[in-house]
Amino acid sequence: MIVYDSKKWNSLFKTIGRTYKESYNQQQLVKFICVNGLYATVVTMFNMHFLEDKLTIDTMFFSMLAFILSLFLVFRLNSAYDRWWEGRKAWGSLINNSRSLSMLLNAIIPTTDKSTRKFFAIHISNFTIALQWHLRSEVTKTLDNMIYTNARTVAEMEKMQHIPNAIVSKMHLKINELNEKEYVSEMEKMQLRNILEKLIDILGICERIKKTPIPFSHGTFIKLFILIYIFILPFGLVQAFEYLTIPAAMIMSFAMMGIELISEEIEDPFGMEANNLPTGSMSDTIRDNVYEIMGIKSIHVPEGLSKSGVLH
Repeated sequence: MIVYDSKKWNSLFKTIGRTYKESYNQQQLVKFICVNGLYATVVTMFNMHFLEDKLTIDTMFFSMLAFILSLFLVFRLNSAYDRWWEGRKAWGSLINNSRSLSMLLNAIIPTTDKSTRKFFAIHISNFTIALQWHLRSEVTKTLDNMIYTNARTVAEMEKMQHIPNAIVSKMHLKINELNEKEYVSEMEKMQLRNILEKLIDILGICERIKKTPIPFSHGTFIKLFILIYIFILPFGLVQAFEYLTIPAAMIMSFAMMGIELISEEIEDPFGMEANNLPTGSMSDTIRDNVYEIMGIKSIHVPEGLSKSGVLH
């Protein structure tokens, strides 16, 4: 996610420049505007120099089309932002529940039992790391970035098809073991299991967002509508704008295609694009908080902010 100060307008273009290389949205938009500018130039020059009577379309027609298109674009952007915001709320809940789980465990497990404390600190942290890469469909990176205590754990995780589920399952088993040893009472066991169930609920919410794309017909129709509108737009402007048709058409394409590209980028909030959620940074936050609460020294350094000002 791009980190910026919304109150500093004078740094807007500087931020855009710094983040351009990592922003698919910006790159595709610039390419589309350039192509549309070239097309508008051809149409304008053809009408101005090769036709006695300009080939034009009544502006009333464009007004009606623009009204209909604006309704679709508003709905498109709102539906995409709802997915992005729901993903952010889910990860906010993950942070809170991870802290609550570690605080409860810290109160239950004796400070002298370092191995059990380390077990839960590692597994809570690993759940967030595994969830981060699971939502990005990167199994190899999941295994590469997790925290391991021994070779047996590595071998176990390599066999798992759904690593986040496996991690929560191991914590359930550990809590049952502690209950049998009377480290954990039945009431405390229920409290811990409730929080673990909330982690699974968060996993389900994120998977639903990830695996339920915008319907193909819905997305395709809006794209075709935008392309048709932009294709015929110069014919409606050239009569009144003449050579100014070129910048006018480019500005209109910037506005309409920009909304579509933004919607495409944020409707999958868990990816690596510049405007996706910084799940990596949030995983670092959870790990550091959990290790601190459990009194375990962290063995990893947060990735933090990249040089371009983008958090992943």
